[in-house]
Amino acid sequence: SSGANNNKNSNDGGREVVSYDAPWGSNLISGLSKILGGNDGDAGLLGDQSSLDALVEGENSPAKLWLVIQPGNGGPVEDWVNCEKMHNMQKDTTMVVINGALDKVRGGFYPAIFFPKLAATVDRFWKRFESVFYLKPFSDKGVYGWLYRVYPEPWQVVYESVRPGKDGNAEVTYVPVAVLEKRPTYAEVVDMLVKASQNR
Repeated sequence: SSGANNNKNSNDGGREVVSYDAPWGSNLISGLSKILGGNDGDAGLLGDQSSLDALVEGENSPAKLWLVIQPGNGGPVEDWVNCEKMHNMQKDTTMVVINGALDKVRGGFYPAIFFPKLAATVDRFWKRFESVFYLKPFSDKGVYGWLYRVYPEPWQVVYESVRPGKDGNAEVTYVPVAVLEKRPTYAEVVDMLVKASQNR
């Protein structure tokens, strides 16, 4: 059982109940849905709550896998905070995050002064994630390329060369310029791509 009473832990018959961090928008819409719902109490603005399956311990709970799609990025930052809470409730459950924008979270894009709860999750939770498939485009200082990895293979920096083709269409070639065991920083990737462009 969870509710939107932001971060309060309580005890429910010997079980610890951890509430999630509700984004302000969902709190607003939930309140509006209750007002518009009249006697029914819910106008369904956040979906049909009656269509949710009940959680039955041992049958469909605890989860065996959490598949989290695009938390926070394009949505509320509370998604990232709630992922850590989910993990802490069921530490044996595998969590797979797809399009998680973890570079933003781990790289300080969200200042701790404005997002203290999110900042607190970075070192103790998000920095422990391993990139299983990673493909990031780079376009800086007049060069183009990619940082690429498929676990457990090493990281690859790939230079993208675009030249006019014989038929007037662009001819694009991709040239691996570095294979690394450790993930390079943004600046290191750009430096490798600049050097690759100068050698062509």
